[in-house]
Amino acid sequence: MDAPTAFLGTVNKQKELVEEEEEYLDNIINSLGQEGIYALEQFQADGQVADLDTALEKLGQAVDLAPDGHPDKPMYLNNCGISHHTRFRRCGEVIDIDKAIKFMHQAVELTHDGHPDKPMSLNNHGMSHMRRFERIGEITDIDKAIESQRQAVDLSPDGHPNKPGYLNSLGMSHDTRFERLGEMADINKAIGLKRQAIDLTPDGHPKRPMYLNNLGMSHDTLFERLGEIAEIDRAIDLKRQAVDLTPDGHPDKPVYLNNLGSSQWTRFERLGEMTDIDRAIESQCQAIDLTPDGHPKRPMYLTNLGISHQTRFERRGEMADIDKAINLKRQAVELTPDGHPQKPGRFSNLGISHQTRFELRGEMVDIDRAIKLKHQAVDLTPDGHPDKPMYLNNHGNSHQMRFERLGEMTDIDRAIESQHQAVDLTPDGHPKRPMYLNNLGTSHIRRFERLGEVADIENAIDLKYQALELTPNDYPDKPMYLSNLGISHMRRFERLGELADIEKAIDLERQAVYLTANSHPDKPMCLSNLGISHMRRFERLGEVTDIDRAIKSQRQAVDLTPDGHPQKPMYLNNLGTSYMRRLEHLGEMTDVDRAIESQRQAADLTPDGHPKRPMYLNNLGISHQTRFERRGEMIDIDRAIALKCQAVDLTPDGHPDKPMYLTNLGISHHTRFKHLGEMADIDKAIELKRQLSNSLLMRFEDLGEMTDIDEAIKFQRHAVDLIPDDHPNKADYLNCLGSSHHTRFKRLGEVADIDKAISVFEQSAKSTTGPPIIRFKAARAWISALRLKEQNFTSHTPGLQPQHTLINLIPELVWLGAPVHQRFQTIQDVVGCSIHEAVSVAIRAHELELAVEWMEQGRSIVWSQLRQLRSPLVDLQDAHPDLAQAFQDVQRRIEIYFIRSDLDDKSESASDSLEQQAQAHRRNIRKREDLLTKIRSKSGFESFLRPEKFCVLSKACLGCLVVLLTIADEQCDALVILPSSSITHLSFTNMSQDVVSELHALWENSRMTRLSNRGHEFPALFNAPNNIPVQKEIFLEARLCDRGEVAASFDLGPMSSLLADLWERIVHPIVLETENDLFDLTDDRLPHITWCPSGPLSFLPFHAAGIYSSELDDRISISDYAVSSYTPSLMALLSNPYPVQKLGRPSILMVTQPYTPGQKPLPGTTVEAKNIMEKAALNDMQPAILHLPQSEATVSAVMKQLETHGWVHLACHGTQRFPDPMESSFALNDGALTLASLMQKSMGNAQFAFLSACQTATGDQTIPDEAMHLTSGMLAAGFRSVVGTMWSIQDRVAPEVAETFYATLFEEGRKSEWKLKPEPAYALHFALKKLRDESTEDKDLMKWVPFVHYGV
Repeated sequence: MDAPTAFLGTVNKQKELVEEEEEYLDNIINSLGQEGIYALEQFQADGQVADLDTALEKLGQAVDLAPDGHPDKPMYLNNCGISHHTRFRRCGEVIDIDKAIKFMHQAVELTHDGHPDKPMSLNNHGMSHMRRFERIGEITDIDKAIESQRQAVDLSPDGHPNKPGYLNSLGMSHDTRFERLGEMADINKAIGLKRQAIDLTPDGHPKRPMYLNNLGMSHDTLFERLGEIAEIDRAIDLKRQAVDLTPDGHPDKPVYLNNLGSSQWTRFERLGEMTDIDRAIESQCQAIDLTPDGHPKRPMYLTNLGISHQTRFERRGEMADIDKAINLKRQAVELTPDGHPQKPGRFSNLGISHQTRFELRGEMVDIDRAIKLKHQAVDLTPDGHPDKPMYLNNHGNSHQMRFERLGEMTDIDRAIESQHQAVDLTPDGHPKRPMYLNNLGTSHIRRFERLGEVADIENAIDLKYQALELTPNDYPDKPMYLSNLGISHMRRFERLGELADIEKAIDLERQAVYLTANSHPDKPMCLSNLGISHMRRFERLGEVTDIDRAIKSQRQAVDLTPDGHPQKPMYLNNLGTSYMRRLEHLGEMTDVDRAIESQRQAADLTPDGHPKRPMYLNNLGISHQTRFERRGEMIDIDRAIALKCQAVDLTPDGHPDKPMYLTNLGISHHTRFKHLGEMADIDKAIELKRQLSNSLLMRFEDLGEMTDIDEAIKFQRHAVDLIPDDHPNKADYLNCLGSSHHTRFKRLGEVADIDKAISVFEQSAKSTTGPPIIRFKAARAWISALRLKEQNFTSHTPGLQPQHTLINLIPELVWLGAPVHQRFQTIQDVVGCSIHEAVSVAIRAHELELAVEWMEQGRSIVWSQLRQLRSPLVDLQDAHPDLAQAFQDVQRRIEIYFIRSDLDDKSESASDSLEQQAQAHRRNIRKREDLLTKIRSKSGFESFLRPEKFCVLSKACLGCLVVLLTIADEQCDALVILPSSSITHLSFTNMSQDVVSELHALWENSRMTRLSNRGHEFPALFNAPNNIPVQKEIFLEARLCDRGEVAASFDLGPMSSLLADLWERIVHPIVLETENDLFDLTDDRLPHITWCPSGPLSFLPFHAAGIYSSELDDRISISDYAVSSYTPSLMALLSNPYPVQKLGRPSILMVTQPYTPGQKPLPGTTVEAKNIMEKAALNDMQPAILHLPQSEATVSAVMKQLETHGWVHLACHGTQRFPDPMESSFALNDGALTLASLMQKSMGNAQFAFLSACQTATGDQTIPDEAMHLTSGMLAAGFRSVVGTMWSIQDRVAPEVAETFYATLFEEGRKSEWKLKPEPAYALHFALKKLRDESTEDKDLMKWVPFVHYGV
């Protein structure tokens, strides 16, 4: 054989050997690959991890042996990736999913685009990226998943059998990205893709049920985002189809049943229909029944069934359900091997059920187990795992729950630590971050409630705001986050007392209620929270609408909650508390009955082991005690003691609420002791509350044991030391301590005690954070303590500092932001007497100018507030125009609200509108206060809108004497301010509170019983013999002559003696003391005195004081010495003074209403108008008069004409409204002309008003210093001078007075050619002179005494 031939043979031989080796290698590779694939299929069938390990070993060898060009290498790489993917899902090791992605990526790279396996490799590659995203949370993974799966879809033609699967997988990745980013485009894309997958799959296809199930899951997700019932209905329908299309023996049937149960559970959570939760349990039970014991998915089905049983328990409250839930979840934990990635989640779920059972039974073993299980869940989960934040959050929730029961600070600190970690481990875009922030905020609230650290409540609000801002508006949890944030603001309000917080709380909670459907299970909670906030604002502002709204919201919460619901007792308890608050304010006994009924139901629905049962029993006991105190039925106080005993017995010794329950039980024993006198009760009270002060003080008061008061002071001092200085309750604690020192001083007389009382009362009064009412009471107590020290230690001379403090608190106490009627109530309850006492002290200290200033600050407070809102800002405008404009704008907004008419509409929308207006008003008040602070910081404006000093007030006395009258205790004083700005002081030793009360009673009786004086008005009716009784019908007919809604006829016998008393005791001494000053004011006419009485003196007719006898020569009265006027305050005389010269003849609007619809006839008004017109016609420079009689005098017509007429004469009925003076009105032809309406008009031309109606200057006896009558209201509306009436006037007399009055004014105007201002006070004096001179009998006084002049 030649060499070439031999060489060629050798080559061929080697080639054959290589081919044999390649064939052998191929066989090995194929064998390894097939073994690996078989092992993988075996694992998928029986779940044995050993099979999976074998699959990875064989496939890994096949991959390693196969060269890159090997045609099957991509397949082996893909299967190797699938095996690592599968082991990752089973064992949770991140290295497996990393390898899966690596192998699948190589498979994709080695497969060209036209290869039929390329779409499958891309799809699998995408699925692995999706799984790694679910574990690690890197957004690049889910983006890569979608990119790969999109290519898989694009490379597959529509008819390809795998295209539906690729569409389904791509849809699942869009689902996953939506859950992370919340972009609606993703979920919509997911649903569209999965719908395509179904549409491309025929009915009989084995994968159609899977696609239906997966599409249903996307609708689940969309429902969770939008909350639209249609979405969860679609989800259930699709999953039901998946179940129905799958035979019982199919391995996926349990999966579809489990998923169907999950959707039914979700719909129950939303709608609360019991059929849904029952069906969910049924579906999940079937899933478990079809799943053998060793199946890897059985623990998941057990867990989900346990969750459903727990949910049904939360609704029905049946212990069998929560016990079943715990049993099922425990089985799930036991069936899950230790290394399984789902084990931590199952630990956490089991812990949640133990926590739920603790909430019901209160057994500590459950909450301890919950914490242990959740701690295991945290420990078993690596930091990078996406579920770690959830487990940390749940762990923190359980510590928070245990803290609420035991009060151990370590628990709440651990709760915050765990929840903080949960937040830190959760990226900003994660959908669960808002929930974790919200829960962390709640734990900060709990710690704040315990420690009172403001930093905690600030953190809570900040965290809950973050939760809210991260939550889309259409997200179902948004309402609950709104409500929770509202609760945080309410808690800060309770601590700091800032009204803005409770306003914000109500606003947020109202939004939560509005956004939550009645069918939503969270609606009752939102309503209850709103009710609590309304109750808190009621406690602050006293506005009855708030407590009514609280009760309405809490009643709705109760009605929307079924009896078995675990939250129903809490809602009932809250409702009962609100009824009790309203009882305290209004005193309606039906409220305490309703409170007891609500609180009894709350207690009955709560088992003995429940941690809240003691609170419900305690509250029910308090209500029974309150009812006993009002009705005196012994059964109530016995029940109160029994219920409070149960509360004490059910509360463990270390619980933070136990001292409170002991205190309340002691109070009930003390109450029964006072009623029955049984010493056992008072001893029991002390035994129960040994470490508390209330019972000690009670027993000291009853038995006088000094050890009791000493121990009480000790505990009160400790309480004061513990509470932060800026806490709003500190002032109240100081008051309690001061009262105890005050009490001990009265017993022992030691100066140290009274000094300590003075010191703590001063500290309380000067607090900057305490409620104004508490500080005001402290100032009064401070004054009282100083007075007591002065009485016992004559060398001690108290200063005026406490009185200064008290006076300065008035603007805060009678707050401009409070409703008008509440301000009047505060003045009535608190302010009046305190002002008079302070003025009296200043007078005794010879600080007369200061006394005048204080009197002014305590008079016409509400009118003064309105006057301030209209103050000109000329100086501020010149110096700081921007500030002036801002201040003027906010002043105007406040004024509009001040004088608005309250709506009678009680609809929900009207109520909401009024609430919004009230909140806007209070925001404006706060803005005004901020602007005032800014303005007063400017040079020259330090005293801007502060109370005027005497140097300004004294200008009210130019051309006249102003007499200020005050009475306090047994001291009655007059301060006469002279034109020279000096003050003359007179003290009336023969006048006391008792004497004034007698005179006032005499005055009231005189003007309310004048039937015998009406006979001459109706001779045809009253000329019957005296012994014939007047019929009731005739009496009622006779009353038609009075111009008011409350008419009367009286016996005037006491009137002359009343006027004589006033003359002798007060008025004549003033005349004698100021005789020279009066003479100096005389200029061819009588001098002018303006009376400004206060307190009960406000209702006495000083202008008519005198001795009236039948002989004119024997008479003497103030009218002989001076012309009299009245003023509600000195500033009322200074505001809008008359210009020095008139611009011409006056323009007069005259309104007469002889026959007002719905009112009693006033025929005299027609005569009155005729007389005035005739007098005007006689004047050659007659004024312009526009007369609107009867039907022409509509509200709109009068309002329009008021803008152009400076004078107005109203002859009609007048009505005063208490306590809302803005609704006081004049009755016109088509309705009421209210003060509110008058004040809304520009009154630049307003000069003079004659109110020829009844009782237009009478006022409210409960708030005498406020001058709450139509006459003062007209001054406040802009009129400079007003004639009014102190009580009903006679229809026959009114025309006569008006005729003479206007004749005098017109004549004065004619003489000066209307260049000098006419003087209504003198015209009225002259008009009444004729009637005074004709008063030959006592009854004749009633003709003219009612007429009075107010103003300049």
